[in-house]
Amino acid sequence: MLRLGFLASLIFVPAVSGAVHTPHAIPYTFRREGVLGTSLDLTFVTTSSADARRAESVALAEIERIRLLTSTWDSTSEVSRLQRVGRLDAASPELREVLNLYQSWGDRTGGAYTAQIGVLTTLWKGAEQRGEPPSPEVLAALVTSLRQPAWQIDPQSAAISMLRPTRLDLNSLGKGYIVDRAVQAVREQVPGVVGGLINIGGDIQTWGEAPAGAAAWRIGVTDPRRHADNAPPLTEVTVGNAAVSTSGGYARGFTIAGQHYSHIIDARTGLPVNRVLGVTVIAPDNATANALATSLSVLDPVEGLALVRSVPGAECLLMTAAGETIRSPGFARYEVAEPVASMTPARAVEATMAVDVTPANYNRHRPYVAAWVTDTTGKHLRTLALWGDRPKYLRELSKWWGLESTSPEVVNAVARATRPAGKYTIEWDGLDQANAPVAAGAYMFWLEVAFENGAHSLRSVVVTCENTPATGMMTATDAFAGAQVDCVYKK
Repeated sequence: MLRLGFLASLIFVPAVSGAVHTPHAIPYTFRREGVLGTSLDLTFVTTSSADARRAESVALAEIERIRLLTSTWDSTSEVSRLQRVGRLDAASPELREVLNLYQSWGDRTGGAYTAQIGVLTTLWKGAEQRGEPPSPEVLAALVTSLRQPAWQIDPQSAAISMLRPTRLDLNSLGKGYIVDRAVQAVREQVPGVVGGLINIGGDIQTWGEAPAGAAAWRIGVTDPRRHADNAPPLTEVTVGNAAVSTSGGYARGFTIAGQHYSHIIDARTGLPVNRVLGVTVIAPDNATANALATSLSVLDPVEGLALVRSVPGAECLLMTAAGETIRSPGFARYEVAEPVASMTPARAVEATMAVDVTPANYNRHRPYVAAWVTDTTGKHLRTLALWGDRPKYLRELSKWWGLESTSPEVVNAVARATRPAGKYTIEWDGLDQANAPVAAGAYMFWLEVAFENGAHSLRSVVVTCENTPATGMMTATDAFAGAQVDCVYKK
């Protein structure tokens, strides 16, 4: 089955229902790369295309406004100035609220969740460069320092004072907070939008009417053991006026001496965590969903479930390192009844295409992308992924359009564990369009990328898929930064 959209660990499709909706309101979807260093998906349900475009502008402006207050990656931001000078008089209410939320979640998790995680991230990045893990002595000293408060907020003057030098990192809860504020801005400033979904790099908030007469927004949850962007979901949930956030170490991390370490670090030990592969949380707002998803990635599953029970309206699904799937008691209420295909079928071929569509300049609309496989004579075997916003523009993928006759299924929004902007993974299990396994041999992998009214590029590479792993490279073009294909025959 083809899916139009950037398929990932959470995939939105409209749920079927007989609910009453605003006449003629339809979804308008906008996708961008390079927003907060990741991808952005916006869907607005409205009767007016002008309102949809206005909502996009409002959301982008609010995202940028809060970024300039809370981004620790931007040396000009308010939080960066705080760390540099040690004190801010009359600090913004947004920065004070984010820091207070971090303090609250730190208290609730016994220090497992903290805004001071930046010092540990920096330490492990340095360890990756050196090729050896940090010493136990260094880790112990840092962990001890993290137990002490790092800032103080004066409620009367609104001043924030740093109590000691440290490196703050507000990216986790801060991103969820930005999602919430963007939703609030659209709802206040564009009343013609009757429903919507905002997703920044795996953090989703929905509100109001869903598209296509649906009663709720339908979101698929991907098995973290097989997390390619074209993989089918493990389960699906329907939510309305709620947030969904996913956390997992499979999208980012550190590689030291050939071993992968998660980017999620337990501030109580200083060590990357490996007891949980992935977590999906449903909660009333995204700041809460984000804080819970990250906390549950660190805590023991029993501790994590207890934390979820303490938060009204929160539910979770997590997968342990052993592959056990654990649900909070109310999570099943959100799951759809239809069975979902297994995530781990026997595969004749294990092939992955690592695609880099990193934009030349950030915060621009995402391109249309098609990836497919042919034999060496050019006979089409299977379309692996098809990404884009509007079906009518698929003809821009001229090479793919001439091969594929199947109508794609439209996917209106996506999310997953956060990853860098423009970085996607596509897999092929060795099945053709009829789901028949192919034989070992040489195959041609294709990638076509097109921007609306912009660059168009086509690349292909022949890779021999046999018992010995093989690699092929697609060189960069003016439309994408290149791709690598790895393939091995498993039968």
